[in-house]
Amino acid sequence: MTNLDPLANLAVPALVWLLMLTVGLELTPGDLRRVVVYPKAVLVATLGQLLLLPAIAAALIWALRPEPTVAAGMILLAASPGGALSNVYTYLARANLALSVTLTALSTLLALVSMPLLTAAGIALFLDRHDAIPAPVGRMVGQLALLLLLPLGLGMGLRHGWSALVHHGRRWLRRLSLLGLAVLVGAILYAERADLASGLGPMVTAALAFSVTAMLTGWVLGWLVGLNRQDRFTLLLEFGVRNLALVALIGITVFGRVEMVLFATLFLVVEMPIVLLLAGLHGRRAGPTDTAEPAGQEPGSGAHDRETNAPVR
Repeated sequence: MTNLDPLANLAVPALVWLLMLTVGLELTPGDLRRVVVYPKAVLVATLGQLLLLPAIAAALIWALRPEPTVAAGMILLAASPGGALSNVYTYLARANLALSVTLTALSTLLALVSMPLLTAAGIALFLDRHDAIPAPVGRMVGQLALLLLLPLGLGMGLRHGWSALVHHGRRWLRRLSLLGLAVLVGAILYAERADLASGLGPMVTAALAFSVTAMLTGWVLGWLVGLNRQDRFTLLLEFGVRNLALVALIGITVFGRVEMVLFATLFLVVEMPIVLLLAGLHGRRAGPTDTAEPAGQEPGSGAHDRETNAPVR
């Protein structure tokens, strides 16, 4: 099926379950209700990711003419929701963590429908007929429902019913999730080392162009609608950080093509040092007192439980 058969059959779905469960443990109903607290930012960021990220992928495919599997990987990445790493980066940058958590949660929920539809449409529009890859929309929806909605709901339910147990255990779950993501990155890079060696330059160029353009788009969009500096930087991170685990789930277990995930993996590797540098600079400029409301609290509540709500570093 792929160069990662054991990973495709067991480890990738298990990792997605773990990551989504961890995200669910971090969420409260207040995080979703916060849509009405930041209506302009949420609307602009959500529509922007759904419409502009696929447009960026289309423009880069047209300009760079990458290999079909790389083009398919760019389409899949653009269709994916924001990744939970954006919450970590937002915390480090002293930007609006509450807004970041809300945007990540909303884009993840919308991915049940948006990711299959955008992926199928992109493959149909931007791959030549002889390079076309069948895009089983129904199977994508089924996999996402099973491995996205169920662990998210379970995590939120566990937090609500067993809050003390969740409080003591989720820090280790966060660390385990990050370790699992790192193992996934290493496994994909190793499995695709031949393609990586032959096409590293063009793929890194495309990944860098995609990353920088996506982040600039988030920042400029926030500036155009009059958001403050913290919220603009939050949008920059939300546009730039994608959910590699869901990309791997669809690319490997639905399409059966690990090579479709290689671009997203390089995207994460190329983007991480840039984002960490920007987050550090923004955090230094923000200063120790210029912080946003933590995740899991209503904005303005004054309940700043950093141990409970801050992403693990």
